[in-house]
Amino acid sequence: MEKKTVLPNGIRIITEEIPYVYSAVIGMWIDTGSKNEKEDIYGISHFIEHMLFKGTKNRTALEIVRELEETGGSINAFTDKESTCIFARVLNTHIDKAIDVLTDVYLNSTFDELEIEKEKGVVIEELKMYEDSPDELSYDTLIENVWKNHPLGHKIVGTIESVQSITREKILNYIENNYTCDRLVISVAGNIDSNDVIRQLEAKLGSLQSKKSIDDEPPIIYTTETCSKFKEIDQTHMCLAVRGTSVLKEDRYIYSILDSILGGGMSSRLFQEIREKRSLVYSIGSYELLYRKGGIFGVYACCSPTNLKDVVKYTLEEFNKLKDGQLDGVQLSRAKELLKGSLLLSLETIKNRMIKNVRNEVYFERSIAAEEIIQKIDAITLEQVTNLAKDIFVIDDTSIVVVGAINELPFSLKSLN
Repeated sequence: MEKKTVLPNGIRIITEEIPYVYSAVIGMWIDTGSKNEKEDIYGISHFIEHMLFKGTKNRTALEIVRELEETGGSINAFTDKESTCIFARVLNTHIDKAIDVLTDVYLNSTFDELEIEKEKGVVIEELKMYEDSPDELSYDTLIENVWKNHPLGHKIVGTIESVQSITREKILNYIENNYTCDRLVISVAGNIDSNDVIRQLEAKLGSLQSKKSIDDEPPIIYTTETCSKFKEIDQTHMCLAVRGTSVLKEDRYIYSILDSILGGGMSSRLFQEIREKRSLVYSIGSYELLYRKGGIFGVYACCSPTNLKDVVKYTLEEFNKLKDGQLDGVQLSRAKELLKGSLLLSLETIKNRMIKNVRNEVYFERSIAAEEIIQKIDAITLEQVTNLAKDIFVIDDTSIVVVGAINELPFSLKSLN
């Protein structure tokens, strides 16, 4: 059972004792990401994540990683549209060391100007790597187009120009405004003593001044787009998208069922119809992107350019079948079992437990037990799934992005529907 502690300055600590494992995972989750950036600092959240490992007042960059790796542990981080997280995984006997290193990184990073200039080169290489990955490029291009009028629309890594313009002053200003106590949630899961962990974290972080951030995120405006991006490659990478839902809305469970039926796994409709029956693709599936203000629901596939038209055609056919109610109780039951199994199996990984606990706190401000989620999934009806398909699979609201050796899309979605 998770335990929630709120320090006087507003920092939240979520702990979960799991006594039958050897490990512990601690994550420092900052509720800020690329959506919090203005145009002149695109990519700064991700850049700061890199810089947190470049040295503190107490440790060099090498000492930060070595102190945990020499105990058999590891330290890492990630940046998303709405969050930044630094985390460490260690044997439970070394949780004290993990707390000391992570809090040092959070509190005492120096952001040395020479290291900033060096790291710009690293991040620009990462940006180019994503540009050379057509699957990543197709997702990014889709989001940039359908959310072009919202902060969620720009790339997490930023652009070459925005990365090159980052300065130490901009970094410190961003941290001052966004790394605030109300946005910091620390999640610790594993073979731990909660009271001891809380005591250590309060000693490290309790003196931070309480300061609240300002949330000025605008509503999402979804723009229907059709576009292509030329890239000299053998396959064509395609992303279809319709309006999704917010991570905060209850209909997210219905979306998850629809995702499971349509493109979740090898038994899904898209995989069976387009890969197994027609041999048009190697990879195809559906996906969900869920954020506070809204989301995207879509399909990704890669295929030979000569197969693209048929792949899109048969994907739209599957949309229409679901709209027409061509779904039975057996298929619904299978989708439910897939979702429930995926949920419960994921919780056998301690890192996933840490992330689940912190996401529940950040988005819902409460613990959500697996049993509650299973009840929500079990309660979904055929009618709800069909009605959702009717609501979102509207051809005039369907976007498509194609990355490959074509200059423009050789067909319209309406002509295939």
